[in-house]
Amino acid sequence: MATDSDACPDPDQDAVADRLQGDFGLARTIEGLLFVADRALSAVEIGGVTGASEVEVREALSELIEHYRTRGIILLEHRNAFRLVSAPDLADHCRRLLGLDQRRQPSRAALETLGIVAYRGQATRAEIERVRGVDSDSALASLLARNLLREAGRLDAPGRPAVFTTTDTFLAYFGLTSLDELPELDLQLGSEEPERPSLDV
Repeated sequence: MATDSDACPDPDQDAVADRLQGDFGLARTIEGLLFVADRALSAVEIGGVTGASEVEVREALSELIEHYRTRGIILLEHRNAFRLVSAPDLADHCRRLLGLDQRRQPSRAALETLGIVAYRGQATRAEIERVRGVDSDSALASLLARNLLREAGRLDAPGRPAVFTTTDTFLAYFGLTSLDELPELDLQLGSEEPERPSLDV
């Protein structure tokens, strides 16, 4: 004969989640979330799903970063969001498996443009062209098409210029796991940082 406890689920779902968290470990839980996610996840998002604090999430992410450091999959961090990707040095093998042609290397103009945006964090077309001294339409179009740059929003200023920033594809392409790994520059790109209006995203 069925009892009330048989018919109704455990009302304390949080307690069940806590027990599972303790049994399996936060790092393992996060690993599963990143595996099924179709986009990068922030520490806050992961905390919202797991019930862990942001500090706990970041500690677990550090464990995963170390675990994957020499493996075929790495944990990539880009602008405080995380995702699992194939190791950049395996790109040729992955393209061969998927039947993709070897990508043409970015032009010098594209690399200059990419460097300006990466080291500044974000930049408008006018800011890029002020640093380079030449038109950058073609370079920007190429980088956007390859998903190395993306539009992050528009400035609340005359003409509402687009603001560009790097993507996690940029990190994977250059074999980085974080923007913190960018090499230091002796020459600052566009060091005169103008006061910028608010950004609409």
